[in-house]
Amino acid sequence: MTEPFRPLDGGCLCGAVRFRLNAQPTAAGYCHCRMCQKNSGAPVVAWAALPHAAFAYTKGTPGAYKSSPGAQREFCRDCGSYMIFRDSTPTISVNIASLDEPARVKPAFHIWCESRIPWFDTADALKRYARGDWDEKMY
Repeated sequence: MTEPFRPLDGGCLCGAVRFRLNAQPTAAGYCHCRMCQKNSGAPVVAWAALPHAAFAYTKGTPGAYKSSPGAQREFCRDCGSYMIFRDSTPTISVNIASLDEPARVKPAFHIWCESRIPWFDTADALKRYARGDWDEKMY
């Protein structure tokens, strides 16, 4: 028997912005795109997608940066922590590392591998997509 879903809480480094996931993510993966790399200062970002209705800020108001047409990245205005990616899809993406319990959400694939920095790789056998063309219906 599986346990019922417990909400996942998260937030920024300084605690000024907090949020809650009220549903299990529908997908989780690693993104190697250049925008995620530059935004996070890391070679890859682990993210989880869930319906917009299952996400809510519980404290503070984040800043937003329109990183491309129809997309924005949300961050703490005080400490700069990057937490959320929104675009025109029916899901919102959460930076898994910004969750209080990041181990509860395990990435299942890699996207934008054509932008992977050659000196960085993960030791896993997860499916890799050259671009962002993974099929969310699979997860």
